[in-house]
Amino acid sequence: MTTIDVIIVQTIATTSGLSTQVVRAYETGMMPQVGHKVRERSFGDDRDRVIEDVVIDYEAEECYAYLATVTLDDAEKEDLRDYAKEYVRHGWEWPRPL
Repeated sequence: MTTIDVIIVQTIATTSGLSTQVVRAYETGMMPQVGHKVRERSFGDDRDRVIEDVVIDYEAEECYAYLATVTLDDAEKEDLRDYAKEYVRHGWEWPRPL
């Protein structure tokens, strides 16, 4: 079976306009599709997130799967940081911390 590196991208935003992204890479034989659901324990009780966009980088042999944005109501910068750090505790990477 041929495998591909799939990078799951989760954008986290606030209603005030701040945002950041966390990522997690997997090696898999399955190509993600728009509309597929991703199940990950770091999502908490709401364990499924929908893939909204897929970008394939053939040169790098990578595939990016963008999940629906999580929006935090009435959150400040520190709340956004805390939320992203929860992902990091579950094995995600935070390429550009706030």
